[in-house]
Amino acid sequence: MNATKAFRPTKRYKNFCNFLFCIMIPLNYIVRACNLTLKSDSIPPGYTVPFLRYSNLSDYLRKCSRIPTITSYAVTLENRSQRAKVFSAPFRPNCRADFTAMKNLLMLESVDATSIANELQSRYVKSKIYTFLGPVLIAINPYKMLSTREPESEKWISLYDFSIMESYRRREFHLSEPHPFAIAEAAYSNIMRFDRNQSLLITGESGSGKTETSKHVMQYITTMSTHMDLLSKKRRMSVEERNEMDTLVQHVTRALWGSNNVLEAFGNAQTIRNNNSSRFGKYMVLQFNRKGQVFAGYIDHYLLEKSRVVYQAQGERNFHAFYQLLAGASDSDRKEWTLLPAEAYNCLTNDHERVTTIQGVDDSIEYQNVVNNMLAIGISSEEIHLLYQMLAVVLWMGEIQFQETTDEAHNPCAKLTSDADTSHPHKVSGRQAMKIVASLLGIQEEKLESMISFRILTIGNADQKVLFDARQAKKVCHSLSRSLYEKIFTWLIVRLNQSVRTDSPLTKQSVRNSIGILDIYGFEIFHVNAFEQLCINYVNEKLQRLFLAQTLDVEQAEYVQEGLAWQTMEYTNNQRVCDLIEDPKIHGLFPLLDEQCAIARLSDLELIERYNAAHSSHPHYVKSKVQGPFFTILHYAGKVEYDVSMFFEANVDTLFNDLHNGMQESSIPFVVELFCDKRTEEEKLKRPPSTSQQFRSQVELLITKLDGCHPHYIRCIKPNNMKVALEIESELLHEQVRNLGLVENLVVRRQGFCYRQVYASFLQRYKFLSPATWPSSSFYSARQATLALLSTETIGVDNGELIPFQEDADTLGSFSLGRTKIFLKHPQALSALEVLREKKLPEVVGIIEGAWRRYKKRLVVAKFQLAYYDLNRAYQLVLANCQARRMRRPGANDKALVTSLRTSWNDISAKLLHADNGFSVRLAREEQENVIIFAQSFVRARNHRRAFLRLRAAQIQISRRFRGYSTRKNLPAPLQAACRVALLGVRSEFERFMGQKKRRRDTLDREFRGDYIGLAELPAYQSIFTARGSSSCVVFAATVTKVNERFAHQDRILLVTETHIFNIKAAQVAKPKERRAVELGLISKVSMSPLPDDYIVLHVKGEADLLLCVDQKTELVQILCRIVRNSLQRTLLVEFSDVIQVALVRQKLLRVAFKDDKNTQGVSWAKSDRSQMLVTVGMA
Repeated sequence: MNATKAFRPTKRYKNFCNFLFCIMIPLNYIVRACNLTLKSDSIPPGYTVPFLRYSNLSDYLRKCSRIPTITSYAVTLENRSQRAKVFSAPFRPNCRADFTAMKNLLMLESVDATSIANELQSRYVKSKIYTFLGPVLIAINPYKMLSTREPESEKWISLYDFSIMESYRRREFHLSEPHPFAIAEAAYSNIMRFDRNQSLLITGESGSGKTETSKHVMQYITTMSTHMDLLSKKRRMSVEERNEMDTLVQHVTRALWGSNNVLEAFGNAQTIRNNNSSRFGKYMVLQFNRKGQVFAGYIDHYLLEKSRVVYQAQGERNFHAFYQLLAGASDSDRKEWTLLPAEAYNCLTNDHERVTTIQGVDDSIEYQNVVNNMLAIGISSEEIHLLYQMLAVVLWMGEIQFQETTDEAHNPCAKLTSDADTSHPHKVSGRQAMKIVASLLGIQEEKLESMISFRILTIGNADQKVLFDARQAKKVCHSLSRSLYEKIFTWLIVRLNQSVRTDSPLTKQSVRNSIGILDIYGFEIFHVNAFEQLCINYVNEKLQRLFLAQTLDVEQAEYVQEGLAWQTMEYTNNQRVCDLIEDPKIHGLFPLLDEQCAIARLSDLELIERYNAAHSSHPHYVKSKVQGPFFTILHYAGKVEYDVSMFFEANVDTLFNDLHNGMQESSIPFVVELFCDKRTEEEKLKRPPSTSQQFRSQVELLITKLDGCHPHYIRCIKPNNMKVALEIESELLHEQVRNLGLVENLVVRRQGFCYRQVYASFLQRYKFLSPATWPSSSFYSARQATLALLSTETIGVDNGELIPFQEDADTLGSFSLGRTKIFLKHPQALSALEVLREKKLPEVVGIIEGAWRRYKKRLVVAKFQLAYYDLNRAYQLVLANCQARRMRRPGANDKALVTSLRTSWNDISAKLLHADNGFSVRLAREEQENVIIFAQSFVRARNHRRAFLRLRAAQIQISRRFRGYSTRKNLPAPLQAACRVALLGVRSEFERFMGQKKRRRDTLDREFRGDYIGLAELPAYQSIFTARGSSSCVVFAATVTKVNERFAHQDRILLVTETHIFNIKAAQVAKPKERRAVELGLISKVSMSPLPDDYIVLHVKGEADLLLCVDQKTELVQILCRIVRNSLQRTLLVEFSDVIQVALVRQKLLRVAFKDDKNTQGVSWAKSDRSQMLVTVGMA
């Protein structure tokens, strides 16, 4: 009798077995049911999704759950450790654009300046100040705050309210109403979609609203980049990194907003045309991380109008900061700086009508706002105190007055006045003003007076004292005032950039792209136009030229490049005006001025004579009809007469080195920091660059930056000269329409296409609208697929009406196919596609959601299956343990007892269950029948299973071959031939290990020829083989590039025989000269990078290695492996690494590093240092 059956289970053991039984039975049924479900799924050959077992569209629609009401949709994929939003978009079923309203000038019936001006005027009087001209926004200054009704609550809100921003978020440009938010959204969406730098160029005349428009643009970009779902916990960051990034983004956003207020205070002023005119150019760059957040930025400034510090035209003010200081400074600061009312300072009045306030502006409140913003961006209260102390210095510098006198040698010199001017009760003497300035600057009064009264010239080895007369001394004071204010402004710019530029590791890792906002002074025509106006109008000419190049020239060139039928349109080109001002080849105005300044001939009449002599025949230069320092330039924006009286003073920096060195002796560290000179002694001896040279360099750098960005234009228009709200002067409007080139732009847009996109991007966005292109396309090229998509019957249905898409037709659905892009003629056609896409997206969302739910269920089933296996394993272990313990019980191994028990059991069973007993007979028969039935069913199941597996393998093979046949059938003849070669398995041996290296597409179908130089016709090579005793059978011959120990690349010929590798120098192929021969037995291994480059390293035992650049590296490595395997009976080692160590000289290891860069084309190399070469591999 079996000993195990003599064991009587305990109660604890029974309870444990019952628990396992109750758990395992349900798990078993679940696993079996799931296994049946999984086996029933099938994957059709035409469509695949990474996380789905079955992806047939009909299965999707049948098995995924539907969403009854959709207001927004988002698919969120969850995992054990993270959640990632795969797709999210608002659902707007009624978001199509209303093209009936004339919000886009492309819809005008007639194309001329009058029609454009009339339409703009009719919209302006209805408070519609924004209008589109294709992708260009036209903005007319309303001179007041505008409001609109909120659709839901009928409440009046600002036109720039947050709810208005929300309506533009993620909205396509052609579906948006004209607004700066639409341009900002277009730039923001482009940087997220296409990963390219963007620029917003806001141009127009002074007073046209450029500064306010730039604020609205920056407001939208910064708000949207922080408000969107980018700050959620779904980002792949740790909690610490996420908190650090959030803090960084909020800090940068506050700093950028604060910078606007600060820069306006120190860089803006009231002019005749504009109460808040920018007197400097500003290019603000917002840098984005890969999540679309503004995390850094910087500001470039151009040509601060320094002359305004000491002189303003009648009816104008100095910079706002002076008036804010005088109105808002505390009593203690007033006492410390001895501040007087604004009317008492010469630099704020200039003996003109005193304009010290602006209607509707409280300078004291603005002062406090500026101080708070400076504190917010990280400027300390001590630095702010010193900053305004320097402004007080500038104010008091204008009060220093001199009187003419003579020295002992009767030479004219300057003397400080001792009596105050009695024209104003607060006026002080020149001596008192000098004392105040010296105290505020931290310089001794005698030292400051000497710095202003004379200078020291070094002639040979002797120093000579040159006295200044009263006029020259006052000029030095003005120069010091201008320089001090410019350095204050530059210091502010540097601190602002330090605040928005961070050195966080997250910042360096997350750099993506940027959006630049250009707010620069507009075209200016004053009663007296000086050097600053020439510079301002010059940069506007350059921007106008850039606008024409980026809109008209580029668009027309694109049509011709794409092979579309297009007739080039001529337009007014202002390049000649730019050349007149800047080109040294034709003695432009700036080069002639620099030449006169260099030879120290500072005569206004001589300068105007040279201008007239050089340019009197120029079509855009007009000589003055009266004698005097005047000339006229015909700009694109109108005729401007310039006065050269102040050209020399504005162009030459008169801040002598004595003044500069003297300011560095100040006891105030802030003053020393402002006047810190980092130039070398040699550079100090050179003539400093003129203002025009510095400005031209800055403008060229700006144009280069803008030319490398995708542009978005906002053209601002000034409605009237009186700054009256919602009133427009027709003549002024017509003039600006002509000057801004809106007519030419409209002509090109109307004759051209409103939308263009590369085929791949177009299909990526709209392919699921047609069954011909979704879920998979059977077309060979994207162009054919695009044509099939637009040829679908239901694709042109829009709002119940049919808009048929026809190629090169004169209909609303007209489109043209270029070489690489699809072009749509009318915006209605694009709107129809967008509406259909919006309607189709919920269905796609349902498909993704259903598939994801099934995927999650499979994960749950897998967990249950693993639990079932674990419990079963534990049950078997416990059972085995119990059986083992039963065997160890006393008497379990007593053979006599076991035999006795077995005998007793046999006797009892023979009596009770005799073989002749009916029950025993029936039981034996049923058991025999069950065994037979089970055996039969097992055999049948095994046979059917084998047959099914054979059929399944055959079906998979047939499907693969049929798909390959279908694809090859549509290929051109050369590609079909290449496919046949590939099917023969010519490269099968090499591909076993070459699968570790990326291949260029153009090398996949290359035939292996062996001889690439024609050795049969070159008998001179036979002598090389004979001298070495090598076999003359050449298996490989090609022209290669050898890299020496200095990483110099040299042209060579590489020959491979059955025994040697020959490195041959041949300036002429027919005249070879052997440089080196290497036995194949000495080659230890071959090294290559995993990238698609042509570099290969042959490591040689005991000798210098060979670093080659071989086009036929695939064939070469295969030949070397075959020869080593057949001749030397070993396997040649082939390694792949991003960094390869190579001994090009014995006992000296060099490094060759490889880097993958998707932003470049082809392969380039650079020498990092003496021991390393960097190979950059771009797109093939």
